[in-house]
Parts: sequence; C-alpha cells; structure tokens
Amino acid sequence: MATMSSVERLSEALKSALGPDLVRLNRPLSRYTTLRVGGPADLLVEARSVVALVQSVEISRELDVPCRVLGSGANVLVSDAGVRGLVVLNRAKSVDRVPEGIRAESGAALAVVARQCVRAGLAGLEWAVGIPGTVGGAVIGNAGANGGCVADGLQSAAVLGPQGTVTEWPVERFGYGYRTSALKYQPPDAGPQSIILSALFRLEPADQGMLATRVAGFLAQRAATQPPGASCGSVFRNPPGDYAGRLIEAAGLKGTQFGGAQISTVHANFIINLAEANAASVKALIDRAREQVWSRFGVRLELEVELVGDW
Repeated sequence: MATMSSVERLSEALKSALGPDLVRLNRPLSRYTTLRVGGPADLLVEARSVVALVQSVEISRELDVPCRVLGSGANVLVSDAGVRGLVVLNRAKSVDRVPEGIRAESGAALAVVARQCVRAGLAGLEWAVGIPGTVGGAVIGNAGANGGCVADGLQSAAVLGPQGTVTEWPVERFGYGYRTSALKYQPPDAGPQSIILSALFRLEPADQGMLATRVAGFLAQRAATQPPGASCGSVFRNPPGDYAGRLIEAAGLKGTQFGGAQISTVHANFIINLAEANAASVKALIDRAREQVWSRFGVRLELEVELVGDW
C-alpha cells in the first residue's frame, strides 16, 4: 500500500512534469465513472497526450506508487473506499488516418472514432457507434456489439509494458475471446500493469450512405433495448448459449432496488443509479443476482464489469 508521503512526492513530481492544474489529491472518482459512484483516489492526474500518459505511469513506477489508468469510467465499479495510489485519467484522444485504416490513441471515445470513420466512408467500426468506452478499454476487453467486436478489426496496438518498453502487439498476441483478452485480468498485486497507448484498426472504403443507414439501425436498436441514465453497461457476461439478462429476469429480479440502485426494468443485465446510489448498493444487487441465478438455474454468472479499488 502506498504511504501518503510517497503519494505526496508523486504529486509534486507530476505537477512539475505536467502542470499543477492537472493533479489533484483525494478526488472522488464518482465524477469520472458512467455509473456515477466511487470513492476517492489518493491522487488523480489527467493525461492529455500519450506522452503525458507514459510520463505519469513511469513516474509512479519510479516512486513505487500503485497506478491505475481510467478511461471513460464505463464497465467499472469503483468501491466506496476508493483507490489507493495514483489514478490516471486517460485523455489522449488523437485519431489519425493511415494507409491501413486509422490509428487512435487509447483515451479516444470508441463511439466517436466509429462515427468519424463512418463520415469518412470507412467500414469496420460502425458496430461500435453506441459503445460508451474508450479505445484502450475496448482493446483490453474485446468490446463488441451488433455482430462485431474489436478482435475482428484490430491490426495491432502499442502497449507500454511493465518494464517501461513500448511494443506493438499484433492482434494475435491478445489471445482474444468473448469479452476478454490476455490483458483483461491482470492481477493488481502482480506488479506494474501493461497499458494500451494506441490501436491500429483495419478499415475498408465503403459507401457513406450505406454506413450511415446501418448506424441509424444500430442506434435505434440500442435505444429500444438498453436503459437510459447512469449505468456501467452490461454487468455480467452472457453464459454459453444463454443471456444474463434473461436469467436475471427469469429469477424475478427485474426492477429490484437496493438503496439508490436498481436492476433495470428495461434490461435486467444493467444496474442503474436512480438517485445517489453508492458502490455498496450496486454490489449488493450484483451479489443477489448471482446468488438467485445460481440457486434457480445452476448457472454461475461471470462479471463483465470490473471491480476497482478497495473491496
């Protein structure tokens, strides 16, 4: 565990490297997650470029302070106790056209990148127009929707390794599976984590009107089947041959509330923050859903959302 003295030293080092306005102590993470819950980070820094992202991570490693990179804050549940050490808000979001398609920095919003590609008449990412996460999180989690996923179009990604070296990983190295990859479950106590810096996607020229029509259909389907409001996205991975939402609804839990959190009445694999929910109330609904689905159907639901911080 990082001591406050080491965090304070890190704070001064980051202020010197990136500027004092980008570094904050004891900042609530509820402001930076799509579910709007989460306790404070000991230290929070905003990295607005890949260079700043690498600097932040390397300085934290030099001072032996645990470091966590946070993108859009989707697909995570941050504990009420918060996160010890440093949290880096990844705001590196440049997108460049290259011969193969596009290269996007890891802090870019995947949906924004997908829309840019559609406007440019490039096919291959239109499935992602409704996904709330960043490119980095999508690459790690093999995000997918509408019959597509990252593994289908990724050519390679630049990865900052535990020893500080940057390596271009070909898509095969990620060992992709359903909503998982070789980097998805890095044990937090196993030392420095590998971090996505940018991703290269293969894209093909296509008719812009046709792509826009497909996108409109995807967005209409999403609006009809997924709840509005503050959520972390799908809570559980779909079990083989079935759907987590169907099982939770069949267990009679659709609409169940605890504190300010609710299992959505629109889609039971979503938990929404109705009003000032905390992480504990969300976690209580997660535990209840897992217990009831196991008791009723003998199916163990596996989390898609990642538990972050002190639990």
